[in-house]
Amino acid sequence: MKKIPKYLLETDVLLEYLVLYEFDKESYLIKLMQKGICFTSVLNASELFMFANSDYEKEKVRDLLNALKVLGLHSRYSLSIPNCMNNFKNIRDALFYILAEQNRLSIVSLNPEKYSGLSVKSVHPDTI
Repeated sequence: MKKIPKYLLETDVLLEYLVLYEFDKESYLIKLMQKGICFTSVLNASELFMFANSDYEKEKVRDLLNALKVLGLHSRYSLSIPNCMNNFKNIRDALFYILAEQNRLSIVSLNPEKYSGLSVKSVHPDTI
C-alpha cells in the first residue's frame, strides 16, 4: 500500500492560493491537496488573519482553513526550542519547524531554504 504524503504548508503557499483564487488560476495548494494531506498551523492561521483587511478577505481565510487540518501548538514543543534556536532567527520559525518534526510532516514553502540542512524535509511546491 502506498503511503499518502503529508505536508505542513507555510504561510506563503497559503497566501499564493488566496491571491490566485481571485484570478481563477490553479495554485500550488490545489496541486498539493490532490497529492497528499495538507496541514497548517495556528501560527499560519494567525498570520493569514493578520493580513486580511476586510470581512470578505477574512471569510476567504476561514474558507481556506476549513479545507485544511490546522494544528495547534502543544506545550511540549517548547522543550525542543533550546535544541534548534541556533538554526532560526525567531521563535515563530523554530516552533513551525518543531511542529513539522514532532508530527513527521514535510515542510512546503516558496522559500524552503529557510529550513534546509535540518532533519525535516523542506521543499518548494514545484518539486512535488
